[in-house]
Amino acid sequence: MLMRRAQPTMPELYEMWMRVWSKMNAMENSPRFFGVETPLFLSEIHTIQAIGKTPENNVKIIAEIMGVTPSAASQVITKLTKRGLVRKIREVRNQREVSLELTDQGRIAYDNHEEIHAQTFARIVKRIGTLSEDERATVGRVFFAFESVYDELIEECMQITARKTASLMEA
Repeated sequence: MLMRRAQPTMPELYEMWMRVWSKMNAMENSPRFFGVETPLFLSEIHTIQAIGKTPENNVKIIAEIMGVTPSAASQVITKLTKRGLVRKIREVRNQREVSLELTDQGRIAYDNHEEIHAQTFARIVKRIGTLSEDERATVGRVFFAFESVYDELIEECMQITARKTASLMEA
């Protein structure tokens, strides 16, 4: 474990965030078992978590929770449905609207994942101790800033790609 200065600079905080992000990406590429027959990628188990925690849901709501496009959420949900972990239910009042629920196997994966989260949070709290309200607010501001800047960067990249694609189509 690397030792850190007590008061890291903003560039050092950003480097720490990027290391965490890289490690989370490494975990994303390594499927894990959550008490069901097939291993799940983090995007899949986190989709299961979002569905399990949000009783009144649909693909759009799950996409918002996950911070992905509805198309991306739909692809993961379709995989989970085919694997028997999620069930799509047509709404009675609007047949076009589909809500999502976990199957028994999906609930097992959800419960196991919740236990892993509890253990992870306990390990984190053990390392940092209890944070004051002000400290949590500061950490929240930092994470919000990172997320909002990356939202902007994603939008800028999409706009650049759309412009370049359009100019290639014209040529």
